[in-house]
Amino acid sequence: MPQYILFVCNQHNRIKYPESFDLPDIEAAHDAARRVAKVFMEVVPYWRDLPPDQKDEFRVEIVDEAGERLLTVPFKEPEQGEPHHGRRGDEGE
Repeated sequence: MPQYILFVCNQHNRIKYPESFDLPDIEAAHDAARRVAKVFMEVVPYWRDLPPDQKDEFRVEIVDEAGERLLTVPFKEPEQGEPHHGRRGDEGE
């Protein structure tokens, strides 16, 4: 089973989630990233005080065992019909 590593990121920091995940596929990793983002927003005391533009900077990066970034999942998922995650190379880096 593939192993996925998650990083919580904003424009200033990239912090590795303490555990890696053995998951069947990238969609399961995407679901795990969404759960990590949700918990972060619930437990970080200053989250509600951040302005919307700062909240929009937060994302979870999903990386494979080789260190390749596979997906970037924004904390705030776009509305239905919009792309919900950037694939590697889609972020203008």
